[in-house]
Amino acid sequence: MPHRRGALNRGVTMDFRDGINALLPVAKTVLGLESADLERLSPMDLTILFTDIENYTHAADRLGDEAAHEIVRAHNSIVRSALRRHGGHMVKHTGDGIMAYFLSAGRAVTAAVEIQKRIEAHNRKSENAPLRVRIGINTGEPIVERGDLYGTAVIIAARITDLAGGGQILVSDVVRQLAASKGFVFHHLGKAQLDGIAEPVRLFEVDWSAR
Repeated sequence: MPHRRGALNRGVTMDFRDGINALLPVAKTVLGLESADLERLSPMDLTILFTDIENYTHAADRLGDEAAHEIVRAHNSIVRSALRRHGGHMVKHTGDGIMAYFLSAGRAVTAAVEIQKRIEAHNRKSENAPLRVRIGINTGEPIVERGDLYGTAVIIAARITDLAGGGQILVSDVVRQLAASKGFVFHHLGKAQLDGIAEPVRLFEVDWSAR
């Protein structure tokens, strides 16, 4: 699959810092830690999710700006709703997609499944061109500095998204392991050599139709 633009090192806006701050009271309750202790826990594992509208640039050229904007609007509404329902936090818009993070890999996969199911329902009712979204998910310890999130964990999530097709959810092996007890069906796709990543990454597709 051809390499797409803009997938690497998508930074985090102030929404990331606000989201982490909002989670501090919960973390202190669960872990019995004060804020100073939490700060010393950095880096922390986050599950990073990217969505991307398949062939959006081509659709904009073919359908016109207004129709293309309707596609983006439908995507944004569906993704934001799923994030709210499953504890995700939007990091930023990526032009033709959204970047988000979760503290739970299982919740991230659940949100991704909901996104694809709601898109499927949207397409059945819509008279416009079908909305097809690819989703990639990875868990790791991103570098957090001055409100930004970047590093290998983010790069892997973005590269996995690049390899997905419209309607697919692809995840790394660590996501599969963390979400294994949640009843998802994963299909092993083998190892992929991701651009900029030294070691091949095992990829799995989430069978969201099985949920």
